[in-house]
Amino acid sequence: MPLSASQLVIVALEILLLAGGGLALARLLGRPEQRARVFGTNRLTHWSISGPEVTLLVVLFFLLGMVGQGMVLHFFGAAVKASPDRSGLEVALYGFGFHGVALLAWPFFHLVRRQLHTEYGGEPPPPPVTHRLGLGKLAAHGCVTLALALPVLTLASFLWTSLLRAVGLPDAPQDLIAIFDGTQNPAVLVAMLLVACVLAPLNEELIFRGVIYRFCRQRFGRGLALGVSGVLFGALHQNWAGFVPLALLGVALALAYERTGDLRVPVLAHALFNVNTVLVVLSGLPGT
Repeated sequence: MPLSASQLVIVALEILLLAGGGLALARLLGRPEQRARVFGTNRLTHWSISGPEVTLLVVLFFLLGMVGQGMVLHFFGAAVKASPDRSGLEVALYGFGFHGVALLAWPFFHLVRRQLHTEYGGEPPPPPVTHRLGLGKLAAHGCVTLALALPVLTLASFLWTSLLRAVGLPDAPQDLIAIFDGTQNPAVLVAMLLVACVLAPLNEELIFRGVIYRFCRQRFGRGLALGVSGVLFGALHQNWAGFVPLALLGVALALAYERTGDLRVPVLAHALFNVNTVLVVLSGLPGT
């Protein structure tokens, strides 16, 4: 079956992304001075926070997210079940409930932390110092991060899927991809896109790179921090086929965060990755 004009455009864009990213990555890895500058730069400043406090913050994040989902289920559960686009509506509403309420973990944690230190005669800990790039540099770093990571992720996905098939483990993509593909209501699709490409990247980067990676990096060094945050990020999505590619994506996003010191860079790169994935799925290309 011949491809439509829109599908041909998507294919051309994907080829350009992969080819451009692959050439840029080869050039980077082939030049020791550039490789040292990119991978040897650490703009993360020290964060005065303890292990128990990090644990509390992570627990608050997931606890409030589950509370948000529970609230959505309580108030809108019946309407969702009756909807012809039930699966898509569940993703949208439960995503808004989880990620929207989970964002409250950040101000709540800092308020409680400051109050406890004050009550027990201690100095309130200063907020973490972060770098902030200009909008132009932010956009450039976000796009470059995605371009460099995409060829690696594509190759890793192919090899990992082949291995899963060889050993008889499930290799089906995330249910979310099938739900995007099967949703017909434009309003539900827009809501799903907002969750997948705005709220989810923001919340996941805050917790996995802004908290877990940053804390582990200053306590245990880069290697262990990359491994821990990447594996946890891959495992979060609960899908065998996506585990290794997403873990590697987490590594790439952590390196971008460390190199720039600006958490908005991995947030943007993560959002662009999700947008790219959704566009490929919605294009209806064979094999997606």
